Amino acid sequence: MKRWLKILVTLGTLLMAFGWVQQTVHAESVGYSVSAVLPKNQDDKKVTYFALRVKPKQQQKLTIVIRNTSKSMKRFQVGVNQAITNDNGVIDYSKANPTLDSSLKVGIKDIFSKDSTQKVNVPAKSSKRVSVSYTMPAEKIDGMILGGVYVKQLTAADDSSAKKGVTIKNAFAYVIGVRLRESSVDVAPDMRLHTVKAGQINSYNQIQANLQNPRPGLMSELKIKSKVTKANDSKTVLSNDKSNMSMAPNSNFNYSIPWGSTQLKAGEYTLTLDAFAKGGYHWHFVKNFNVTQAQINQLKNKINTPQQNNYLWWFVAGGILILLLLIVIIYLLMKNRRRDDDSASDKTDSSK
Repeated sequence: MKRWLKILVTLGTLLMAFGWVQQTVHAESVGYSVSAVLPKNQDDKKVTYFALRVKPKQQQKLTIVIRNTSKSMKRFQVGVNQAITNDNGVIDYSKANPTLDSSLKVGIKDIFSKDSTQKVNVPAKSSKRVSVSYTMPAEKIDGMILGGVYVKQLTAADDSSAKKGVTIKNAFAYVIGVRLRESSVDVAPDMRLHTVKAGQINSYNQIQANLQNPRPGLMSELKIKSKVTKANDSKTVLSNDKSNMSMAPNSNFNYSIPWGSTQLKAGEYTLTLDAFAKGGYHWHFVKNFNVTQAQINQLKNKINTPQQNNYLWWFVAGGILILLLLIVIIYLLMKNRRRDDDSASDKTDSSK
C-alpha cells in the first residue's frame, strides 16, 4: 500500500509542478521591471512612487531605473502622462494625449519638458537610468498635479509602424505615479453632474451620466447609487450601484447605467444619483433627460444584454479528468491486490 501512496504523491507533485511552471512562465514573460529613484523632497516615505513636495519655479529631474531581466536587448518608450479618470471610474495614466477636463489649469504637459518622451535601449541582463525633468509655474498652485511616468516595451514592428504614423501598441506597461504638491493640506474634491444621455459602450446600451471633479483634489473610495425613472413617476426603470471607484483631480468620466434586458421607449426620464467618497463626502443629484426616437433607432439591432460567461464545459472537463484518474487508481489498486493474492497463493502451495 505504501507504493500506491508514493504513486499518488507523485501524481499530485506532477500536477502542482505543472501549475507552477505555468505561473512562472507567465510571471517571467514580461522580462523587465521599473522602479523609481526617490529624491530628498519625497514627502511620503511609505510609497514607491514620486510623492513630492515642491515649490514655485522649482526645477528637478526625476530618475527611474529600467531593469531588463531577459536574455536579449529590449527597447522602451518612456513618457509622462496626465492622470485622468476612465469610464470604469479608475484613475488612468496610460494615455499620452488624453482629452483634458476644462477645469485643469496646470497639467503634466505644462511643466514637463518635451524631451521627457524618449526611446531607450537596455542591453540584456542589465539596467539603465532614465530621467525626465519638470519646471513648476511661478505662481503658487493649490492642490496637486497628478500624473505618471509611463514605460512600455517596444518591438521592431512597433517602431516601423510608428514611422508610418500608426499608433504604437504594447502588450505590457509599467506606471510610476507622480504627485506634485506645494502644501501638505489636501484640497477637498467636488462633484458635478453634467450631461445625461443614451449611448453605447462596446455595443451595450447605456444611460451615460457625465460626472466631473473640478477640484485639484483626489477623490477615493467612490461609491455611486443610481436609478432612472420615467419623469413624474416613482417606478424604477433602470438602476445601477457601483463601488471602489476613484477620480483624478480636475477630471471627468461617463458613469454608465446599463439597460440590461430593458428596452427604453422615447420620452422624458429622471436620473437620481447619490455619490459617496472617502472623507464623508456625499453628493445628491436629480436631473431630467430625454431619450428620442432617433436615438432608439440608432441603438436598435445592437447587443443589449451582456452574455454571461459559460463555465459549464470547464466543470464537465474537470469532472471527467478526476473520474479518469479515479478509475486508473482503482484499476491499479485492484491489479496490485490480485498480484498480492497470487503471490500469497504461490507461497501457500510451495509450503505444502
